[in-house]
Amino acid sequence: MESNLIKKKNTPKLQVMVHRKNRYYGGLLLVLLTCLSFAQFFQVNASLDLRRLSEGEKQLFDTFAEDMENYFLNTSFASEASDLDLVVEIKLVIESVNQGGSQTTVNGQAIFTNQLDQYFYAKGIQFPYSKGRKMYFTPSFDPLASFFDYYAFLFIGTELDTYEYMGGTPFYNRSIELADQGKDSDWSVGWEDRWKKSRKLKKNEYLRSMRYNYFLAQSAINAEEVDIKTVKSAMMNFYEELSTLDEKLGSNKETLLFLKAYHVEIAELLAALKIEGCLELLALYDHDHKKVYESFFKN
Repeated sequence: MESNLIKKKNTPKLQVMVHRKNRYYGGLLLVLLTCLSFAQFFQVNASLDLRRLSEGEKQLFDTFAEDMENYFLNTSFASEASDLDLVVEIKLVIESVNQGGSQTTVNGQAIFTNQLDQYFYAKGIQFPYSKGRKMYFTPSFDPLASFFDYYAFLFIGTELDTYEYMGGTPFYNRSIELADQGKDSDWSVGWEDRWKKSRKLKKNEYLRSMRYNYFLAQSAINAEEVDIKTVKSAMMNFYEELSTLDEKLGSNKETLLFLKAYHVEIAELLAALKIEGCLELLALYDHDHKKVYESFFKN
C-alpha cells in the first residue's frame, strides 16, 4: 500500500507548490525587475455586491474591485514571507452608503476564501471612502487598508504553519495587533469580533500542528527518496493532536473546514500507514465524510 501511495496524485496544495517552480517565469521576471518588494498573493478575484445601493451610489465603486485585487497583488505584507503564491477570493457586500458633511461612510460585510481550507466571514465592516480612493500599506491604522491587511495576515499565517511548526505565529500576532488598534480607533465597528477570531485561530495549536504534520507527511512522500519514517511519525503526531483537539475543543469549525478540503488524501495516508485508530476517530469527528473514512478502514 505504501508503494502505491507514492504514486498517488499530489494534493491541490502540493500541485501548486510544484507548479510554482515552473510557471510564468517571463511575466514574473518582468514583475521582479519593476518592483522593489515581493508580494505574497499570486491570484486575487474580488467582486462587489451593490444590489442594495442606488444607481448614483453604485458609481462610487466603479474601480473598487480592481483596487482590492491590486492591493493584495502588489503589496509586500512581509518581506520575510515572499513567494507564497497565495490565491484568494473576496466578495464584498456594500449594505449602505451614508453621507455626513464632507465624509462618506460605507457599511458592509465580506467573505474571504482560498476555496480550500480557509473561509473568513467579516461582518460589521465600516470605513470612510471616496470614489477612486487608493489603498496604501502603512504601519498606521487605516480603517480600509488595515481591514484587508488583517485578513492578509491570517492567510499568510495559516500558510506558513504548513512550512514550519507554528511558523505563522508572527502573522497571527500582527492580525491581533491590528484588531487591537481597530478596537481603539474611531472606526471600531467589527474589530472586537476580529480580535477574538485571530486570537482563537492562534490559540488552536492542535489544528495548527495537524496542518503542519499533514503537509510534512506529504512533502516526505513526494521527495525524490520517500522518507516513510517521517511520513508515519508526522501522521502519528496528526492523530495525537486530533485526539487532544477532540477532547479539549470538541467540534471545531476551522478543523472541519480543513478536513473537508483534504479528507480523502488524509484517509489514504492513514490507511496506507495502517493507523486505523485515527480513521475511526475521524469517522466520528468529521461526520459529513464518515463514509469516506469507513471505506478505508473496512478494507
